[in-house]
Amino acid sequence: MTPAEAARILGLSSSATPEEVRIAYRSQIRTHHPDRAGAASSGRAASIVEAYRVLTEAGPSRPEEAPAGAPTATSGPVPPRTSTDDLVYGAPAVGRIDADTLALGAPADESFRWLLDAAHDVGEITYVDRSMPIMEVLCRFEGEPATSLLLTLQGRGERTEVFCTVESIEARPAPPTSAVVDLLELALHRRRSPPPPPDPAPSA
Repeated sequence: MTPAEAARILGLSSSATPEEVRIAYRSQIRTHHPDRAGAASSGRAASIVEAYRVLTEAGPSRPEEAPAGAPTATSGPVPPRTSTDDLVYGAPAVGRIDADTLALGAPADESFRWLLDAAHDVGEITYVDRSMPIMEVLCRFEGEPATSLLLTLQGRGERTEVFCTVESIEARPAPPTSAVVDLLELALHRRRSPPPPPDPAPSA
């Protein structure tokens, strides 16, 4: 796919800025994600992901970064976590790019695995497509409507951007995107290193 073809797929001009590319990608993937638009849109969604990869690789921002390949595995449901006793540590550094985007300091395949694990703290994983890669998490917060958290990943060499979309699946408005992403970010931070041991009880 050429940059001109990629720009056309995202509905952009060839002179689009990196920020315009990013906004167009997020808008398009939200609309054409197979879980929202149906299985027939899988090809379109894959084209959108590839177009974004091509434009970010060719763009002037971050020229030193090369997009990583998407994780490979089959799609399928992820079993719910039944205990926190098996929590694994060593997650990559995580930072906030903006209200709805995280950055993980690891390639896309590794970041995807950590997100799968951390998402169990936020809700129930209801959809996974490792070929794009995308996952959806059904979140239920006290006093809030059932909420869909859609995560799409874009590898950039040794770093991965995670775009987060939050939508209510009830007739009430969804909670703020930033608040839901805060919970996911916290879940990732919890996996960076184990908590310190409790202080020993003073002897009598």
